Amino acid sequence: MQFTDKEISTINKVVTSFAPNTELAVAKFVEGDCLFYGTRCGAKGAEPVENHLSVFEIGSLTKLMTSSMLAKMVIEGKVSLDESINSKLDIPILGNKSISFGALATHTSGLPRLPPGLLWQALFKRRHNPYEAYLRDDLLYHLEHTIKLGTTGKMHYSNLGAGLLGYALSELEGGSYTELLQNRLFKPLHMRNSFTNWRDVAGELVIGIGKNGEPANNWDLGVLQGAGAVLSCVKDLTLYAKAQFEHSAPWVELQQQIAFEKGLDKVALGWFVLGSKSKNDLLYFHDGGTGGYSSAMLLDMDTQSGYIILSNISGLHKLKGQKVTKLGFELMRTLKGF
Repeated sequence: MQFTDKEISTINKVVTSFAPNTELAVAKFVEGDCLFYGTRCGAKGAEPVENHLSVFEIGSLTKLMTSSMLAKMVIEGKVSLDESINSKLDIPILGNKSISFGALATHTSGLPRLPPGLLWQALFKRRHNPYEAYLRDDLLYHLEHTIKLGTTGKMHYSNLGAGLLGYALSELEGGSYTELLQNRLFKPLHMRNSFTNWRDVAGELVIGIGKNGEPANNWDLGVLQGAGAVLSCVKDLTLYAKAQFEHSAPWVELQQQIAFEKGLDKVALGWFVLGSKSKNDLLYFHDGGTGGYSSAMLLDMDTQSGYIILSNISGLHKLKGQKVTKLGFELMRTLKGF
């Protein structure tokens, strides 16, 4: 198994459409076997680079890991999916409403995409690090006094919800989100180049590139780490993917069960699920983006095939047009012969 000329051409076309020093690190799975390909935009076009151990911000792929923590704790009997976070922790919610752990993992809690005022921070006051100053007291105050829940039982993507889930699980464990992931995921899966704070990165941290081609600040996620704080490399993410493929642990089975389905929307714990079980073409998917990076993971669990893509292409790039996500789907179509 290797990357085909068509795959390499497709990947290189993306990397060379951005600023010099833009990188793509790609992992390819075919029937469980894995291969890496890295490329960088250089002075003379695309240049191969060995970057499977290089560290990138992975953005919202973090949400998959937060949901893995939830699945593990459900299997252990520490929480249940339909149990409210209010019943486990002292988290008052406006109007005495309740929010379940499962609803946070499936984006069906009714919470908005962002906390109040954060869009203003992102656009103006803290453009280069918008979540940095959003801390525990802000989260608890807004939940109790200002956030009105929207329609429940309907999928509405929420960074706030995923961040709240990470915070709640950490509180139940009596530690930080960093400790939660290190102890429950990174160490057991031997993900030695995965972190929740860019300052802790040991090894090569690829410099993010902003939407105008300038070096980008790394993001701090404040209390919402569970929504997007992880930095990792494609090698480590293949270890996470292999755990998902092997179904050797009950928490993996639970995480992949479709927990919400309405119309074309199908969501497992953290995963968006595309396709049809009856047609045997289910694809588990998530992508992510921060100010200096974007990422995608697409996995066919039945055939143990798919792709993981990390990049230092800004998730806010005016030319991005979800190019990393589109690249993932284009590669998947080629792999499947569509």
